[in-house]
Amino acid sequence: MESISSQAVPAFRAPRRPFLVALAVAGLLGGVELTPALPMTEPPRLEPLPVAPAVWTPPVEEAPVDSAELERRVVARFEHRPLARFLDGHTRQSGMAERIARAIVKEAKQLRVEPSLLTGVLLTENARLEPEVVSSQGAIGLMQVMRFHAGEYDCASDDLREVESNICHGARVFGDYLKRTGDVRRALRRYNGCVRGTNTPNCGRYPSKVLRTAGRVRYELLTYGDGDGQGGRGAVTPHRAVITRERSDRGILSHGLDTREEDPNLRSG
Repeated sequence: MESISSQAVPAFRAPRRPFLVALAVAGLLGGVELTPALPMTEPPRLEPLPVAPAVWTPPVEEAPVDSAELERRVVARFEHRPLARFLDGHTRQSGMAERIARAIVKEAKQLRVEPSLLTGVLLTENARLEPEVVSSQGAIGLMQVMRFHAGEYDCASDDLREVESNICHGARVFGDYLKRTGDVRRALRRYNGCVRGTNTPNCGRYPSKVLRTAGRVRYELLTYGDGDGQGGRGAVTPHRAVITRERSDRGILSHGLDTREEDPNLRSG
């Protein structure tokens, strides 16, 4: 009798891949068939969020710059120096610009007007800053003051050829006209002798010419020290100074000068 160990055992053969794939597919299909169907439900409805109505916000406009106030600040800080630097380019006489600037600032404070306005009158009357010049009408010096005004005001001297005395007389004459009329342009026409428009040719253009010059002077004062280190911290930059004729007029008249009724002699000027 042969032993069990000696009997031949058939070799094990693994199932083939196609059979395994078919078996897996059959099991998957059976699972799907046996799974109970669930009722279909609609997704929850989302309510729209409330939207606040759009509110139009007007753009914030930058407050206009009062160039007259800026000029007063510059003069209060640097005194006559900005004006002296500007006038130095109009004269070759040593020390002349310094004397004129000091006198202008002093009289502007006395009259409570801006130095740029008095300088505008001075440069319109005497652009070369010649204190000895006499016009064909007899007007004398820097501000072309008529001789009959000498001694009428409380100036240190009656000599209209002297720098400080001439500016003192000229500024006081203009100040009187400004108080009488309450209007810068009428006061300028009166200063120029343009009462009825016949004393001086084209005198109606005189106020505009003075105010344009005054605007240029103000611009130079406001830019004093800008970029050259003289003004130091706090110097006013050019783009801040928006200078117009109307604002120049209001800035000067708002400085406490008297306002009276218009002189009827000036209406035709």
